[in-house]
Amino acid sequence: MKTSSLLREVVREYTRSQRRTADCCDAASTVQCHILAELVRTDQITQQELADRLMLDKGWVSRGIDGLAADGLVVRMPHPADRRRMLLRLTPAGEARAAALETRLEAHAGSLVGDLAPAQDAQLAALLAQVLANLRANRCGASCKAEREAVAYRRAGTADWPQIEALLRDARLPVEDAADHLQHFTVGTGEAGLVAVGGFESHGADALLRSFVVAPSARERAHGADLLRHVLRDARAAGVDTVYLLTQTAERFFTRHGFRPVERSDAPQAIRATREFTGLCPASARLMARSLSNLEITSC
Repeated sequence: MKTSSLLREVVREYTRSQRRTADCCDAASTVQCHILAELVRTDQITQQELADRLMLDKGWVSRGIDGLAADGLVVRMPHPADRRRMLLRLTPAGEARAAALETRLEAHAGSLVGDLAPAQDAQLAALLAQVLANLRANRCGASCKAEREAVAYRRAGTADWPQIEALLRDARLPVEDAADHLQHFTVGTGEAGLVAVGGFESHGADALLRSFVVAPSARERAHGADLLRHVLRDARAAGVDTVYLLTQTAERFFTRHGFRPVERSDAPQAIRATREFTGLCPASARLMARSLSNLEITSC
């Protein structure tokens, strides 16, 4: 059998086997399984974007979301930039259900390669990594790649403030004192102008990450991760040891990049005295922190 035909057959059998192993998410539908598995990998997404990612009928996805919402596993939140649209997010119970599903599926996958010798396992991992890279490149496409490569990151200047302010207001982020810390801001610019901004408020060895946003038109292309690397690099170069942040909607994104929840009472006094902490951000916002001790100070 040719490699291409073998790959297709492996994928077909593996998909069937994974579905049997998942056992329909403990009485949830197969569509709901797909939804849980996708939402655990993203911070927030619209129902249309979810249907496009899963390549499933919008009606099926809508009914699946309704069922998960009724079970308290998914919530719908107003889109910060467009109140006519809703964002989907897992609840704590949904995260627990999705994590249990991931554990079950990961164990199943492990059982299929568990009898490989170490050298075989390493060889297979390298080959699968290359196939995965090819799949992701095909999914993005040439136009997506060109758009992603067109964004350049640099330190913000005073001339950038009008575009920064507009982007922050569109995302419903505080703007009251943001300009006071513009020297610590990074912007990402493309053909359409400024599409990403983020910075930090410096307080000696501690800093507060703030004004972090990517324009809706530039999302889902890893610009958030690129922007964060630039901002953290600049903070480390400025002598910052620990970066704190307050978030209501992006906890999962920052968790993937090394941030961990922190009790508000444990924050340094300088951080607790910031305007974001004392009033600009609601009390329901989650405080998170990350140490920069192991961060490489190199260009991104």
